[in-house]
Amino acid sequence: MTRDSNRAQRDGVQLVSLSDIEAAAERLKGRIIKTPLLTSTAIDEQLSKLISPPEGPAIDVRICFKAEHLQLTGAFKSRGAGNATQLSLARLRAENPNFDPTKLCVLTHSSGNHAAALALQAKLAGVQAAVVMPETAPQTKKDNTASHGARIWFCKPTQQAREDMAQEAQKQLESEGLVVEFIHPYDDPAIIAGQGTMGREMMMQTPYLQERGGCSHAAQLNGSSSASDNEQLGGSSAWTRRGAASPPLDIVIAPVGGGGMLSGVATAVKGIDPRTIVVGAEPKAVDDAMRSFESGVRQPAVLPPDTICDGLLTSLSDLTLAHIERRVDLIATASETNVILALKAVTSSMKQIIEPSAAVGLATLLEDNSQLRKVVRDVHARKNEGEDQSVRIGIVWSGGNTTVQTIAEYLSKV
Repeated sequence: MTRDSNRAQRDGVQLVSLSDIEAAAERLKGRIIKTPLLTSTAIDEQLSKLISPPEGPAIDVRICFKAEHLQLTGAFKSRGAGNATQLSLARLRAENPNFDPTKLCVLTHSSGNHAAALALQAKLAGVQAAVVMPETAPQTKKDNTASHGARIWFCKPTQQAREDMAQEAQKQLESEGLVVEFIHPYDDPAIIAGQGTMGREMMMQTPYLQERGGCSHAAQLNGSSSASDNEQLGGSSAWTRRGAASPPLDIVIAPVGGGGMLSGVATAVKGIDPRTIVVGAEPKAVDDAMRSFESGVRQPAVLPPDTICDGLLTSLSDLTLAHIERRVDLIATASETNVILALKAVTSSMKQIIEPSAAVGLATLLEDNSQLRKVVRDVHARKNEGEDQSVRIGIVWSGGNTTVQTIAEYLSKV
């Protein structure tokens, strides 16, 4: 099919709205962690030098990282899983006010983070969870999912095997008298709305970095933003106060695999301030999202994948591509070497352990002569005299489900 015919087909897709994300945020109260924004002067200085043109004015780059590796189950997936679970339960209760939550079973297929997130959110909601996992999934992820009480079916490591086993699991669960709701890892409006809550939080938290650098919650939790209080909390912020003439963040970068999180984050960010540029980030070795975005034709996942970013291997769906086409400005890619260099920067400068898939956003800024660097320079060039001249970039760290040993192995290669 042509780009135009594919786009026309997606034009009829119902997109998630900012109000959907705000409703999801209400449902998720008490069920997720409002993760902080973290900053690093060392990383800011490194990127400012790399991005500033050899001939021309220096560019002051300010980065904040949305620390979803500190989220429940170690990744952002709890947001979408929690919202979808709550919506399923609410719908069943609306149909039958006496519905017994223990009769609901949420079902999915996943090799890792979504499986554990759905298992935990089901437990918090008082419903059952069932997960189909490939037998090749890491043992830590199998154990994490099982620890939250999910029933697990194992299958061969193919998409068809997952889908076939999910159908078998659903038949068995329904034969036991359960109401089964299948919750897709990303191809679901409820998932997109839930993941979008992190973009909403980023835009709401950023002004606090003007009160105190390094932790977006410090001024809010302290209950004051006076100079003396900031001194007691560790010094003043490196972020200049902004007025309404500038967006809270100039650019937001989020990893993209299946596209559920990028779709949600873009919807939230553009809904709050359409001036903010939204960028998807993926490894060069599995660049199907970028090719889908540029061609308008959904591309299949790259097989076999040759990347350490194992959380970004799935392809976009028509639903997620429809959101991305309308609400994302650019998809950038990064080499495996730069992903590892990004991991090294985060580990050495910030003492944080994130998984490679979470490092790809920072890695895209390390790419020489990239379109993204041009975007950063253009943002700086458009700034008017009298407004904050720094270029503020928010980057999503999507998760931290890895081991110190694994990260050490990667870092030994650079």
